[in-house]
Amino acid sequence: MVLHFIALASSLTVSIIFAVFAPVQLTTSKVPQLNNEEAPTNKLEIVKKRADLIRLNNQQVKLIGRYTSKSWKPDPQSTGIPGFQGLYTQSQIVLEDDTKVSIFPSWNKQSLRSPDEVEKYNNQIVEAIGVVQFEAIPFPNSQICESFINLSQLSLYIQ
Repeated sequence: MVLHFIALASSLTVSIIFAVFAPVQLTTSKVPQLNNEEAPTNKLEIVKKRADLIRLNNQQVKLIGRYTSKSWKPDPQSTGIPGFQGLYTQSQIVLEDDTKVSIFPSWNKQSLRSPDEVEKYNNQIVEAIGVVQFEAIPFPNSQICESFINLSQLSLYIQ
């Protein structure tokens, strides 16, 4: 009985390993397959104002506005790195009606932006592609509420 169980478990393990490393067959479907990075940007809805943000909540969009950033020195104890000397920088895109949309939610580590990005885009009009969230909260009854974009692409806006 035990030997039978071991044989069965071994064959399942080998089957799973082969399935993981088996070559992936391309689809023969006539429907074009796109991932988020390949989505045609000219077909995306455009967000320029708060009303657009509300209407297109939870959708992938092209957001156009002015890139702004703020930097601060965090408490070294909160970073988990003893003697941390760096700065934290978070950025937002300000829409034409002054609605602020954070690049990733402030409670997410991805919201920390690189010095290179900030130098390149600060106070410039940018085009951001990603999924937007209007006035999201990190957990029920939270005092924090912000609109943000889960950024997949950022570039200078060319009219």
